[in-house]
Amino acid sequence: MSFDFKKFIWSPKANKYRYKTVSLDEEDSQFYIEPLDIEEDIPAYVPSSERGPPDDRPRLSNFNMICLTISFLGIQFGWALQIGLTTPIFLSLGISAEAVSYAWLAGPISGLVVQPIVGVLSDRTTHKWGRRRPYILWGAVAVVIGQMLISNAGSASVLFGFPDHRNGLSITIAIIGFWIMDLANNAVQGPCRALLVDIAPADQQNWGGSLFSFMLGLGNLTGYALAGVDMINVFPFMGSNQRIIFLMASITLIICISITVYYTPERRITKEEMGPMVNPFKKIFEAIGVMPASLRRVCAVQFFTWIAWFTVFLYGTAWVGEAIYGGSPEAPEDSEEYRKFDHGVQFGSLALCVNSAITMVASVGLPYAVSKVGIKPVYSFGQFMLAVCLIPMFFVHTRAGAFILLAGLGIPWSVVMVLPFTLVALCVEESQCGLYIGEEGVEVELTRAGVLNIFVVIPQLVVALLIGQVITIAHGNMAVAFLIGASALCWALIVPRGKNINLRAGSSH
Repeated sequence: MSFDFKKFIWSPKANKYRYKTVSLDEEDSQFYIEPLDIEEDIPAYVPSSERGPPDDRPRLSNFNMICLTISFLGIQFGWALQIGLTTPIFLSLGISAEAVSYAWLAGPISGLVVQPIVGVLSDRTTHKWGRRRPYILWGAVAVVIGQMLISNAGSASVLFGFPDHRNGLSITIAIIGFWIMDLANNAVQGPCRALLVDIAPADQQNWGGSLFSFMLGLGNLTGYALAGVDMINVFPFMGSNQRIIFLMASITLIICISITVYYTPERRITKEEMGPMVNPFKKIFEAIGVMPASLRRVCAVQFFTWIAWFTVFLYGTAWVGEAIYGGSPEAPEDSEEYRKFDHGVQFGSLALCVNSAITMVASVGLPYAVSKVGIKPVYSFGQFMLAVCLIPMFFVHTRAGAFILLAGLGIPWSVVMVLPFTLVALCVEESQCGLYIGEEGVEVELTRAGVLNIFVVIPQLVVALLIGQVITIAHGNMAVAFLIGASALCWALIVPRGKNINLRAGSSH
């Protein structure tokens, strides 16, 4: 007896499977079942001689996988300090709450420009150290320089003869250090992720991604925990708490990056192995121009969601120091008002430490929740929880209330770190747009990440440029920023109700 089946044949030129109808005898043993992610409900049989190119990369031991991903622990340590301490440092140097947001323009600009450029350049690098490691190493050096500048800005100006640390030189040094740190952090992250894709075989990519997530969470926990401790009591000769913590972050980053660079050798590529030069901005904006309706709605939600999140990054811990503890960053350093502000910042950092722990736990339960109720309800619940935490910040004046709200943000943070990418993948699979399904030589994952990244950095630019004016109208009340973020979330909750959200059955519910 014979049967007619779709015979899938690997086409190296097209870099995909093509099929034709063939007859298969029951006795024929040269075929095997190959599970393919296709929409047609048909059995797919592929001859073993016609499968795609094998993955000949050697498997990595658990030790090597840890060494490969530990770089993210050092990177995220610095990010945690940036979120927890940068705004308080700027305020203590004399920058007003209204003007702080302009200094934070470094984040969205570097995310919009630096990551795509470094990604393309590293793809075509023929250095003897490999494609990624030079950018990882020198980027880490730049991060350390930035951390040292921002944490020593006040004392550096005193060395130049200024009577105290609140002056234009201190502010200039701090802003330069912040921009160097932020730009370099973005330059390091991409090559670190790409190194995993380059080195680890396909069947270890998920394990590597899980390790990346673990290192990210551990870096957040460590950074926020140390920012919440008065380290000056342990190292009084260092002069300031921020200087101690940023020095520890620099040492941690150097150790982690050194381990990754030393234990993860790369093969040097030749010019002949390079692909064609790709303009990442052109590809990303081409993809935006042909997005299906469902993907446009996902990106719109992402836009409004990140307006809310960026207000937390800007003012979260400083709000605790001023509104909850009643301190003032403008008071003399030896005054009670300044000590209250400093203790409030530490308290806010401890709340963010608990926030990170909640994020790690919630991330474990996220797949189960999605499997039970569907991805859209869970995603909408994440936006709702974010609003629930932001709105009361305008009214809360107790330490317990502030702690609960900042820590509770860990639940929606676990959602926004995972589900938008899943939703993009679902929308892309359902559309027939070649830019998203890997045709015409487009790098699928880079395109997805690039498109979604646009709708992360643009709202940050909007907030950084405009939120200062709102705070000026509110007479310096930083809590009004959280209300602006919550109002943006109203639009994020409304957008998914449109009729054009068409995800695959079983995923949308």
